[in-house]
Amino acid sequence: MNAGVFKICVNSVIIFGLHRILFILFCFSRVYAQVALSGKITEEKSGLPVPYASVGISGKHYGTLSNADGVFTLKLPYLTEKDTLKISAIGYETATFAKPDLKGFTNKVISLKPVVVDLTTVDVKAKTIKRKVLGTTKYSTRNCTAFVTEDENWLGSQAAILAGNKKGQSVYIEDFSFYIIKNTFEDSIKFRLMFYAVSPKGYPYQSFLKRPVIFKTNVKQGVVTVDLKDYYITTDDDFFISLECLEEKMDATKFCFAGSVNTPSYCKTKVFGYWRRVKGGGADFNVTVSYLNN
Repeated sequence: MNAGVFKICVNSVIIFGLHRILFILFCFSRVYAQVALSGKITEEKSGLPVPYASVGISGKHYGTLSNADGVFTLKLPYLTEKDTLKISAIGYETATFAKPDLKGFTNKVISLKPVVVDLTTVDVKAKTIKRKVLGTTKYSTRNCTAFVTEDENWLGSQAAILAGNKKGQSVYIEDFSFYIIKNTFEDSIKFRLMFYAVSPKGYPYQSFLKRPVIFKTNVKQGVVTVDLKDYYITTDDDFFISLECLEEKMDATKFCFAGSVNTPSYCKTKVFGYWRRVKGGGADFNVTVSYLNN
């Protein structure tokens, strides 16, 4: 049976007579046709494309990302009257569309309004600050770790670990590093780095990034470091370090990174999917942070 199709058959009204048995079978079926929503996400006024925006149905496990040109196609098994399409990107106001607005939602241009961001510079002086590494300080290069997915599409899948910052300790995140064990792809691979606050239940919550951090690498084996000084990322609490895959056709036999068995790890398989804790350890991610030497 195809996805989105279900049949219900109800046996009812059995009438017994002296000379005959009347059997009435009521059977009906309801078929949902697959829905495809498509469009291009642009920035209001400038008209420039918004790459890798998150597109999905609020509260459901259906989602995708726009590509480098802001174009997306979201395929759904069906839509209900309560469904709402949500489009979000770091640095922009979130756009939502109710079910009535989704009729004929094909090649639609969606303009996102930029959020006014105060990128206050951080003055780092050698005599007043200290530096330390948060996250995993050593790479387990024999443990090949990959993104967790429900299919072969890694686009939008994320892996995260807790940084381990002390509550009340204000830090300025200077760089991010991880170790690639295997990379057999010829072209550069693209990722997005994310930082999340910790929810009351201990899961990744809201991102505190003001600008998206997207990078690509063609490193076949070894450490990859991303300089974050120009992003002015600060926090005064513990946080999650997360890496998001921006490629579709990938698998663990061609690409994997270092991971530790004893490192508590969290994953999200879809753009608007739920975070869940992974048993058996996870990614070796770390960040260098600076903080005031009080």
